[in-house]
Amino acid sequence: MKTIVVSNGDIQLNHGKIQFSTGSDKLIQDLNRWLVEPLGTGYTTPGFGSLLPSYIGTAQDGSSVGTIENEILRILQLYQGQQVLSLRASQNSAQLANWNKSEIIQSILSIQTVIQNTQVISSVVLKTFTGDVLSINISVTNNGVTVNNG
Repeated sequence: MKTIVVSNGDIQLNHGKIQFSTGSDKLIQDLNRWLVEPLGTGYTTPGFGSLLPSYIGTAQDGSSVGTIENEILRILQLYQGQQVLSLRASQNSAQLANWNKSEIIQSILSIQTVIQNTQVISSVVLKTFTGDVLSINISVTNNGVTVNNG
């Protein structure tokens, strides 16, 4: 399924035409939105977002690792569940051809987190329906939450 490419909150254009993202690029962009948005920010979508922004600038210790990894896992599982619902709707309306298997999470292989004072770095490894292994780095620093292709 295509999605519009957004960078720093702006729709990206290429020679005046809207750019679209598919495959693993779309997956990373979607996960970025799900992980960076503070939980409860949208009044029409109070359950959307994560608790990761609440960790910005706070001192972390060893007990924070499990909490942060559980939050990342919660968001990944919610996203994966939403994908299943969207795939079923696409199947019922004969639109499965719009999906790219490299943007669908088949399994969450690992989440490993390292804490350094107020900085949290998590490495997430996912497997897509194409069988590709995708690494994503999630950082929570004083500058905010970032999600990058690892």
